[in-house]
Amino acid sequence: MFDIDLVTLTADQLIEMYRLMLLSRRFNEHVPHWYKEGRVPQGLHPSIGQEAVGVGACYGLRPGDWVIPSLRTAEAFWARGVTVLQQLNAMMGNAESVSRGKETSHHAGYPDHGILAATGIVGGSIPVATGCALALRMQNTDHVVVCFFGDGAANRGDFHEALNLAAVLKAPVVFVCENNGYAQTVPAWAAMAIADIADRAAGYGMPGHIVDGQDVVAVYEATQMAVARARGGQGPTLLECKTYRFAPHYPIFEEDRPREEIERWLKRDPITLLGALLKEQDCLDDAAIGEMNRAILQELDEAIRQAEATPPPDPYEVFDHIYAEPFEAVGL
Repeated sequence: MFDIDLVTLTADQLIEMYRLMLLSRRFNEHVPHWYKEGRVPQGLHPSIGQEAVGVGACYGLRPGDWVIPSLRTAEAFWARGVTVLQQLNAMMGNAESVSRGKETSHHAGYPDHGILAATGIVGGSIPVATGCALALRMQNTDHVVVCFFGDGAANRGDFHEALNLAAVLKAPVVFVCENNGYAQTVPAWAAMAIADIADRAAGYGMPGHIVDGQDVVAVYEATQMAVARARGGQGPTLLECKTYRFAPHYPIFEEDRPREEIERWLKRDPITLLGALLKEQDCLDDAAIGEMNRAILQELDEAIRQAEATPPPDPYEVFDHIYAEPFEAVGL
């Protein structure tokens, strides 16, 4: 565990971290139900159980820093200021979505919030992060990039090429591997001859650290150290956050994970852990948590109603931002 007295975070900041994790938990619980009811046309890869990684890694970032979330990093959006309504609009692909229907919430980019649109290819965003980091350095800024990906992506060529180039050129990027032990339904032990992905960092000449992915403050502290190193021109860091997804990979996937494994990880729920600490420190009580939860549920209810009431974009907008000239000029 951690001690509030040993970290730079205030009690109010820790309470906000708790709220962000709780918001993500409720969002990830509600969307699958809305999907089954036909209210939301897009499914969701739930991040239930992994909330501490995205919140902890993104919470201390500055304006001007960039984040590339993975398929399961919903928390990065909330931590960077994206609203529930914005993400629901992206799921609907309606006229108020950030891309006006051209991309789903899975890979949505929000430039105003420092979120770069991710690719739809597993691991494909890792080299993009390296390129983005090099661009920031060429602009003579001290901004950094935080790139999220899963353990499955760490076995692809994109991972190895991107980390090698980032280390050689000292790109200001922090690579955050959300190792939940499974690439879809394939356990990590069946796909890797090593136990720790962080061990690969040494082969590229960068630091690699294992982080307790259920401890939001541990993630925050590890990321802040890596970010400081990147800002100082010392190059990239690989953080392997050991975590676990409590829900299936995707609603339609059948899984056969060991029950005792799931129960063991459920005892280390990141929200429960932080809540217990805040209660011990007399910073939060059940009444405050209840009120926080009610406010989140109200936000979700209002957001889904508003997203459902928003019309789709004009079909002809599909050609916008595709051609350099208006589509009429090219005979379409």
